[in-house]
Amino acid sequence: MNTMTIPDWLHKKPGKRTIQIGLILTLCFQMAVLSVEYLGSVLPIWTGEEIILKTEPVDPRSLFRGNFVRLNYEINRIPTEPHTEFKIASVVYVSLVESKGIWQFDTLNAAKPHQGTYIRGRVRRSDSDTVQVEYGIEAFFMPREKALKVQNEMGGQAQVRVFVAPNGKARAVGFQCLGDAC
Repeated sequence: MNTMTIPDWLHKKPGKRTIQIGLILTLCFQMAVLSVEYLGSVLPIWTGEEIILKTEPVDPRSLFRGNFVRLNYEINRIPTEPHTEFKIASVVYVSLVESKGIWQFDTLNAAKPHQGTYIRGRVRRSDSDTVQVEYGIEAFFMPREKALKVQNEMGGQAQVRVFVAPNGKARAVGFQCLGDAC
């Protein structure tokens, strides 16, 4: 018959000091995780370059996420050379070039560019001649009334102010309709 022996230290009740240290370490770990998440989201705003991207709002409401505008950027669908394939969920870098105040697609790279303004994204779909890329800035939250007004009145043209950090991570900070809706 197999019997498993349990070490003696598992039978002992933890002391008050051990519980206090455990609670303090748990709280410090939770604060560290929250701090890293927060800093990761504001880093592009603090250190990044401001750019303007042209976009088209798609769907402004979600039962679970609240009122937001789902955005479809021109740089979400990127033309590629025939028979060029990118793996789904792979990281890509899209170099951008400014033209009349709006930043547009220049080149698509699997490796991080050494210079210039670029935005980091992930491949969501790859066809024979296009790649669908998401950058984490495809949703912009706004008040309920404004989201409904955008949904009902906007002609489909808008601009988004985006900050792009030196590592390519982006954060959308401003939404501007090019019609009477906003």
